[in-house]
Amino acid sequence: MLTLLLAPQELDRLRCLELALIHDLAEIYAGDFTSLDNISPEQKLKLEQEAAAKIAGELKWPELISLFNEYNDKTSQESIFVNALDKLDNVVTARYYDDNNRSPEKLLPEFSNYARRCLKSLDNGQLEEIKDIVNQLINERN
Repeated sequence: MLTLLLAPQELDRLRCLELALIHDLAEIYAGDFTSLDNISPEQKLKLEQEAAAKIAGELKWPELISLFNEYNDKTSQESIFVNALDKLDNVVTARYYDDNNRSPEKLLPEFSNYARRCLKSLDNGQLEEIKDIVNQLINERN
């Protein structure tokens, strides 16, 4: 799993895995939104928070809400790291779609610009390897 391979030694790897596993869970009810969708970040977050609360209730797992909030609020080094991996995943997926003509329009430019903006705002000194991989995926395509 990429989380374990790239996680710096000082991070709690179990916490990284928990955050990686639950960060998209709310999409079960909220849906999956991208930077190309016409929805405000506030509305997206509200829908996802409601969905996370619903799932936490169904699973009788109240900690899910705190994990979800930790990921979205980027309140720990682990959540910052997992957010960065999520942006890398977006670039890898966009690159795959572009290389294999899986989309009517090229996705890499939009997704890579978004990933770079996010990675810059997340910078905590531990993300250089992830940034390098993102830049390599983008530069190889150009």
